[in-house]
Amino acid sequence: MSKIKPELIRAFVAVKMPDEISEELENFLAELRPLAKLRWAKFGQFHITLKFLGELEPEVINIVKDSLLPLKNFKPFEIELSYIGAFPNLNSPRVLWLAGDKGAKELAALSKKVNEILFEAAELPKDEKKFKAHLTLARLNNFFLPEELVRKLGTVKNFSWQCSELFLMRSELTNKGPIYSELL
Repeated sequence: MSKIKPELIRAFVAVKMPDEISEELENFLAELRPLAKLRWAKFGQFHITLKFLGELEPEVINIVKDSLLPLKNFKPFEIELSYIGAFPNLNSPRVLWLAGDKGAKELAALSKKVNEILFEAAELPKDEKKFKAHLTLARLNNFFLPEELVRKLGTVKNFSWQCSELFLMRSELTNKGPIYSELL
Protein backbone atom coordinates (compact mmCIF):
# COMPACT_ATOMS: atom_id res chain seq x y z
CA MET A 1 0.00 0.00 0.00
CA SER A 2 1.47 3.38 -0.98
CA LYS A 3 1.36 6.42 1.24
CA ILE A 4 0.35 9.74 -0.24
CA LYS A 5 3.11 12.28 0.25
CA PRO A 6 2.02 15.51 1.92
CA GLU A 7 2.18 18.65 -0.16
CA LEU A 8 5.49 20.40 0.36
CA ILE A 9 5.35 24.07 1.28
CA ARG A 10 7.98 26.44 -0.16
CA ALA A 11 8.67 28.98 2.58
CA PHE A 12 10.91 31.77 3.83
CA VAL A 13 11.20 34.07 6.84
CA ALA A 14 11.13 37.81 6.10
CA VAL A 15 10.36 41.32 7.21
CA LYS A 16 7.91 43.15 4.98
CA MET A 17 7.83 46.70 3.73
CA PRO A 18 4.67 48.49 4.95
CA ASP A 19 2.02 49.31 2.35
CA GLU A 20 2.57 53.08 2.34
CA ILE A 21 6.32 52.66 1.70
CA SER A 22 5.58 49.88 -0.81
CA GLU A 23 3.44 52.36 -2.76
CA GLU A 24 6.38 54.78 -2.94
CA LEU A 25 8.66 51.99 -4.18
CA GLU A 26 6.00 50.89 -6.67
CA ASN A 27 5.88 54.44 -8.09
CA PHE A 28 9.68 54.38 -8.54
CA LEU A 29 9.56 50.95 -10.21
CA ALA A 30 6.79 52.16 -12.54
CA GLU A 31 9.39 54.56 -13.98
CA LEU A 32 11.98 51.77 -14.34
CA ARG A 33 9.89 48.94 -15.79
CA PRO A 34 9.54 50.43 -19.30
CA LEU A 35 13.34 50.82 -19.53
CA ALA A 36 14.14 47.09 -19.46
CA LYS A 37 12.37 43.77 -19.84
CA LEU A 38 13.23 42.21 -16.50
CA ARG A 39 11.24 40.03 -14.12
CA TRP A 40 10.28 42.90 -11.82
CA ALA A 41 9.03 42.40 -8.26
CA LYS A 42 5.35 43.21 -7.95
CA PHE A 43 3.52 45.40 -5.49
CA GLY A 44 2.67 43.38 -2.39
CA GLN A 45 5.83 41.29 -2.70
CA PHE A 46 8.37 43.74 -1.28
CA HIS A 47 10.27 42.12 1.58
CA ILE A 48 13.72 41.41 2.99
CA THR A 49 14.37 37.67 3.33
CA LEU A 50 15.95 36.67 6.62
CA LYS A 51 16.11 32.97 5.77
CA PHE A 52 14.95 30.94 2.78
CA LEU A 53 13.65 27.58 4.02
CA GLY A 54 12.98 25.75 0.77
CA GLU A 55 10.26 23.13 0.44
CA LEU A 56 9.15 21.67 3.77
CA GLU A 57 6.55 19.16 4.91
CA PRO A 58 3.54 20.62 6.77
CA GLU A 59 4.71 19.09 10.09
CA VAL A 60 8.03 20.92 9.79
CA ILE A 61 6.20 24.16 8.91
CA ASN A 62 4.25 23.77 12.17
CA ILE A 63 7.51 23.36 14.12
CA VAL A 64 8.90 26.45 12.35
CA LYS A 65 5.76 28.47 13.25
CA ASP A 66 5.96 27.47 16.91
CA SER A 67 9.70 28.18 17.03
CA LEU A 68 9.34 31.64 15.49
CA LEU A 69 6.49 32.81 17.76
CA PRO A 70 8.84 34.24 20.43
CA LEU A 71 10.66 36.20 17.68
CA LYS A 72 7.53 37.34 15.79
CA ASN A 73 7.44 40.79 17.41
CA PHE A 74 10.64 42.45 18.53
CA LYS A 75 11.98 45.81 19.64
CA PRO A 76 11.37 48.13 16.66
CA PHE A 77 14.27 49.48 14.66
CA GLU A 78 14.57 51.77 11.65
CA ILE A 79 15.30 50.37 8.21
CA GLU A 80 16.39 52.69 5.44
CA LEU A 81 16.98 51.38 1.92
CA SER A 82 18.87 53.97 -0.10
CA TYR A 83 20.98 52.39 -2.85
CA ILE A 84 20.67 49.85 -5.64
CA GLY A 85 23.11 47.08 -6.41
CA ALA A 86 23.16 43.66 -8.03
CA PHE A 87 24.25 40.08 -7.45
CA PRO A 88 26.92 39.24 -8.37
CA ASN A 89 27.58 42.89 -9.40
CA LEU A 90 26.20 45.67 -11.63
CA ASN A 91 28.56 44.74 -14.48
CA SER A 92 27.05 41.25 -14.77
CA PRO A 93 23.74 41.39 -12.87
CA ARG A 94 21.43 38.45 -12.22
CA VAL A 95 19.45 40.05 -9.37
CA LEU A 96 18.83 43.77 -8.95
CA TRP A 97 18.29 44.81 -5.33
CA LEU A 98 17.69 47.74 -2.99
CA ALA A 99 19.69 47.96 0.25
CA GLY A 100 20.86 50.40 2.89
CA ASP A 101 23.11 50.76 5.91
CA LYS A 102 20.50 51.79 8.48
CA GLY A 103 19.03 48.66 10.05
CA ALA A 104 21.48 46.31 8.31
CA LYS A 105 23.15 45.21 11.59
CA GLU A 106 19.78 44.60 13.26
CA LEU A 107 18.56 42.59 10.26
CA ALA A 108 21.75 40.52 10.29
CA ALA A 109 21.30 39.82 14.03
CA LEU A 110 17.66 38.86 13.45
CA SER A 111 18.66 36.55 10.59
CA LYS A 112 21.26 34.93 12.85
CA LYS A 113 18.63 34.34 15.59
CA VAL A 114 16.23 32.83 13.05
CA ASN A 115 18.99 30.52 11.79
CA GLU A 116 19.91 29.39 15.31
CA ILE A 117 16.31 28.82 16.44
CA LEU A 118 15.35 26.86 13.33
CA PHE A 119 18.53 24.79 13.47
CA GLU A 120 17.77 23.81 17.08
CA ALA A 121 14.00 23.32 16.75
CA ALA A 122 13.60 21.92 13.24
CA GLU A 123 17.16 20.85 12.37
CA LEU A 124 17.12 23.17 9.36
CA PRO A 125 20.63 23.89 8.08
CA LYS A 126 22.18 27.23 8.96
CA ASP A 127 22.93 29.58 6.08
CA GLU A 128 26.60 29.38 5.14
CA LYS A 129 26.76 32.61 3.14
CA LYS A 130 27.21 35.95 4.89
CA PHE A 131 23.84 37.68 5.25
CA LYS A 132 23.28 40.70 2.97
CA ALA A 133 20.08 42.57 3.83
CA HIS A 134 18.40 43.47 0.53
CA LEU A 135 15.03 43.78 -1.13
CA THR A 136 14.92 42.13 -4.56
CA LEU A 137 13.69 44.50 -7.28
CA ALA A 138 14.14 42.35 -10.38
CA ARG A 139 15.70 39.21 -11.80
CA LEU A 140 17.51 39.13 -15.13
CA ASN A 141 17.90 36.41 -17.73
CA ASN A 142 20.87 38.13 -19.34
CA PHE A 143 23.78 40.18 -18.00
CA PHE A 144 22.81 43.47 -19.60
CA LEU A 145 21.26 46.62 -18.15
CA PRO A 146 20.37 49.39 -20.60
CA GLU A 147 22.32 52.62 -20.03
CA GLU A 148 19.13 54.63 -19.43
CA LEU A 149 18.07 52.20 -16.69
CA VAL A 150 21.50 52.37 -15.03
CA ARG A 151 21.24 56.18 -14.95
CA LYS A 152 17.75 56.01 -13.46
CA LEU A 153 18.92 53.55 -10.78
CA GLY A 154 21.18 56.31 -9.46
CA THR A 155 18.14 58.49 -8.69
CA VAL A 156 16.68 56.15 -6.07
CA LYS A 157 15.34 57.92 -2.99
CA ASN A 158 15.39 56.62 0.57
CA PHE A 159 12.70 54.19 1.67
CA SER A 160 12.44 54.16 5.49
CA TRP A 161 10.19 52.46 8.01
CA GLN A 162 10.04 51.11 11.56
CA CYS A 163 10.48 47.35 11.50
CA SER A 164 8.96 45.42 14.41
CA GLU A 165 7.68 42.12 13.06
CA LEU A 166 8.86 39.12 11.08
CA PHE A 167 6.75 36.80 8.96
CA LEU A 168 6.83 33.19 7.84
CA MET A 169 5.84 33.35 4.19
CA ARG A 170 4.69 30.76 1.67
CA SER A 171 5.95 31.13 -1.90
CA GLU A 172 3.92 29.44 -4.62
CA LEU A 173 5.68 29.48 -7.98
CA THR A 174 3.45 30.19 -10.98
CA ASN A 175 3.95 31.06 -14.66
CA LYS A 176 3.23 34.70 -13.79
CA GLY A 177 5.73 34.78 -10.93
CA PRO A 178 5.62 33.83 -7.28
CA ILE A 179 2.55 34.34 -5.10
CA TYR A 180 3.31 35.05 -1.45
CA SER A 181 1.02 34.47 1.52
CA GLU A 182 1.56 34.71 5.26
CA LEU A 183 1.83 31.52 7.30
CA LEU A 184 2.76 33.38 10.51
